[in-house]
Amino acid sequence: MMKTSKSTDTPAPIVPSTQWKLQVPTYHPNAKQGEEEFTEPAVPILVCPADGLRIVLGTHDFLDYGKPDIQIERRKNGWMIFLHPVGGCDPSGYIYMLDDGRSFVQQERPTPTPPLVVMSRDENLEELDNGELPPGDALE
Repeated sequence: MMKTSKSTDTPAPIVPSTQWKLQVPTYHPNAKQGEEEFTEPAVPILVCPADGLRIVLGTHDFLDYGKPDIQIERRKNGWMIFLHPVGGCDPSGYIYMLDDGRSFVQQERPTPTPPLVVMSRDENLEELDNGELPPGDALE
C-alpha cells in the first residue's frame, strides 16, 4: 500500500531504506606520467534497490530527478540496463547483456530525452574529457 500525503492526498514517493552512498573520483585520461589518473573531484553516487537496482549519478538524494540514473533489471537470460541521461524522464536507450556473453544496444523512440547516439569504436567523445561543459552540467 502506498503512503499518501495528508495535505494533498497525492502519493508520497517511497524512498528505499537500503541505500549505498559512494564517492567516485574523477578519471583524468590525459594525466602525465607520475600524475594521478583518479583524483578530485569525488562525485556522489547513490545505489539502491528499486525494482532491480537504481544507480543515481551525481547525488546521494534518491528523489533528485534532476540527475541522470541507470536502472538495472535481471531478466530470465541476462540483464537489461535502462539509460536515463535526464533524471525523471524516459530512457534514451537500453543495454542488454545476455548470460551467453552477447550484448546489444537499443535506442528508444524519440522523447524529450536527447536520443542515444551509437558511436563507432574509432570515434572519441572529446566533450567527455576535454574543454568546459556549458552551464547546467551534472555537477552543478
